[in-house]
Amino acid sequence: MKGRDGARPSRTGKKYATVYWLIPAEPKRELFCELIRILAKQFDAPPFEPHLTLLVTAEDRQTSKQILEQIDASLIQLRLREISFSSKFTKTLFVRFKSNNALKKLIVDLRAAKSRGKFVRDPHVSLLYKKIPMAVKKELASTIRLPFKEVVFDSIKAVRCHLPVRDRADVKAWRIIAAKSLGR
Repeated sequence: MKGRDGARPSRTGKKYATVYWLIPAEPKRELFCELIRILAKQFDAPPFEPHLTLLVTAEDRQTSKQILEQIDASLIQLRLREISFSSKFTKTLFVRFKSNNALKKLIVDLRAAKSRGKFVRDPHVSLLYKKIPMAVKKELASTIRLPFKEVVFDSIKAVRCHLPVRDRADVKAWRIIAAKSLGR
């Protein structure tokens, strides 16, 4: 039986899902990696690969590679909106981006290749996954300054994960099951 998000429950009550990520290109990818490492160390939080989630769908390892093969997208360049925070674990602290036609087209193409699933509505790259006081999140969001206004994304990855993502163990359990570079 599938949940509302299309994911299948496991024996532990967690749902298995396949999540499709858009990955930042170098050199900004490395800057995000370093910022995530610093914040993870400072707050004893899990480290993770910088990514912008595109789609969350029921686990489907056999077809993830086929789905990515159907995608014919160029590099995607997104403009930064702000650094923000929320009460959600996976959006503790994040960089919000402005959507554009290239991102919308990629989402439409993914929707055509994989009709079921939850698509991104708030394009962002998370910087920290940790339950911390709202005042600390607000201070971090107001003090972090990125030395660029736009980010190019150059690949897509399909990742197997458990939902919901609530702690370090859930993040550590992520497994990349397929990847594709975007056309230049």
